[in-house]
Parts: sequence; structure tokens; C-alpha cells
Amino acid sequence: MPPLAVIWLVAGCVACWALGYYDSVGFPVYEETGATPLWNLLCHRLTRQDVAYGLGFLLTVGGAFFIHRANYVLMLIREKTLLPFWIYLLLESTNPDFFPLKASSIGVFCLVLAMYQLFIAYHDPESHSRAFNAGWIIGLGSLLWIYILWFVPLFWVGMYKFRSLSWRTFLATLIGVGAVYWLVLGWCVWSGDYAMLEVPARTLLHIHPLQLLDTAWTDWTSIVYTVVLAVVASVNILSHEHDDNLRSRQYLSFLIWACLWSLLLFFLYEQSSEEFLAVMGLPASILIGHLFAVIKKRYMFWTYHLSILLYFFFFAIRIWNF
Repeated sequence: MPPLAVIWLVAGCVACWALGYYDSVGFPVYEETGATPLWNLLCHRLTRQDVAYGLGFLLTVGGAFFIHRANYVLMLIREKTLLPFWIYLLLESTNPDFFPLKASSIGVFCLVLAMYQLFIAYHDPESHSRAFNAGWIIGLGSLLWIYILWFVPLFWVGMYKFRSLSWRTFLATLIGVGAVYWLVLGWCVWSGDYAMLEVPARTLLHIHPLQLLDTAWTDWTSIVYTVVLAVVASVNILSHEHDDNLRSRQYLSFLIWACLWSLLLFFLYEQSSEEFLAVMGLPASILIGHLFAVIKKRYMFWTYHLSILLYFFFFAIRIWNF
């Protein structure tokens, strides 16, 4: 990507965060009844707006960096490109619902690390240590964002697609998650307070479908456009599957499933719908980056720059209405 394009994209993203800070979007970070006790404890400590926004911005940049490293090491996109980094930064910075930070911001870190463990276990049904690591990371992430546990079944689907699913790896994933909650149970018994188990369990089982009539059209503009780009990218991957090697095709196929799974959970949990959108940015950034990287047509070049302008425009509309 040309240096000038990088400069104005970064400047635009920083400006979005600055406008959010100026309007105090999402601050103070309130404690929520259904949130995990550990997350509410963190919210209670975040009393300064500059600290909350600084931490949120660092988590966004850190998440983008981990996505870039996963793409680079695993060669998810056959071209050497930083597009997944920039697209994730753009998606997360132009949605005021993500400001200043959400529990899912940390959930993205955990999912990227867990997906890395899943991907490097490719065609290795004896990789029970990798499966345990993935379960352990997801378990740790669930202490702050309980909904991340819903991605464990998706990981089993990925293991099946990558031919690394066996009874050992299946149980190792459960043991990894269970090991975290065994320690939590020990803490609960020692302290005599079982809230760290009871509250997340109630939250996870409380399904409240999204009420579409209660949302404004301005809330849907960037969501719909991101879904359209992800669908176009997915169709391009599926229709040109032989352009990539088998390993990359299976990785990209899993990311398509991850997008669909995040979108499904977005509609099932109205109380945390924006957090699932933040997680959907993880696979969507790689899929959309793949689209713009492999199609070297002039119209795609202009579509990319037009998309950046549209995301900033969508953000401006949301801030104006706010």
C-alpha cells in the first residue's frame, strides 16, 4: 500500500479516537450486571478517561498486530501484505460502539492466540498439547468475556477440517478450559463467594435475540457494508479456490465459518451484539485483506480507497447523531 494511503488511513483512525475522546463516547465504562466479576472489577478501576482510551487504542493496535503476525507466519494470504492490519484497525476505529474498550477487545487477543494454536496443529491428530493450549487461552479469555466460550465448538469444527480432531485433542480442549475453571472453583471455595462461577453461567445461558426494530438505520450502515465486503471476499475465495494451496484454502474456509458464527451470535445476544461485531472484525479483516491483495485490478484499487472514505463517513454520521 502506498505510504500516502497509509498516512491518511492512520490519521483518520487517530482522528476517530480523538473525536470519541472529545465526546466521551462510551465513558465511563460502566459495570454491568451480566458481565464477569473480573471485568467489572477492571471497569471499577478505570476512572480516568485518558487511561481508558489509551488502553482501548493499544488493545486495538495490539489486536491488529497479532492478526498481521498470524497472517504472515501462516501465509493466510499468498501476497506479502499489511492489509489485514490496516483493515482491522479501520474496522475497530470507525465504530463508536467499541469505544473506549470492551471485554471483547481482550477476547480478540485470546482468539487470535488460540487460532494460531489451532492452525499450527494442521494434520496432526496427536497435537493434544496444542489443543490444550487453545482451550486454556479461551478459558482465560472467558474470565473477562464469557461469550468467548461459544467459540470452542467452532474450534472443534476447525480441528475436523484440518484433520487434527481426535478423542485426545477433543478432550484436551475441554481440559484446557476446565483447568482454568478448576482454579476459579478453588478460589470460590477459599473465599466463600461463588459469583465468579454463577454470574458468567447465567449470562452465557441468557439468550436474548436482537430486536431489529429498536435500532436506528445509522447503526447498520457500517455493519451491512462490512458484511457485504466479507461476502464478496468469501465468494471470491470459493470461486478461485485453486489459486491458493490446500492449506491456505482450509484456513480461509475456517475464517469464513468464523465470520458466520460471529454474525449468528450477534443476532442471538442483543445485550452484547457490538462485542460480537468486534470479534467478527478478526476473520473479516483477513478475508477482506485477501480480496484487495489478490485482485490487482484498477477498480479494486478505487474500491479500497472508497471503502476507507465510507467507513469514516459512517463514523461521522454516528458521532453526529451521538
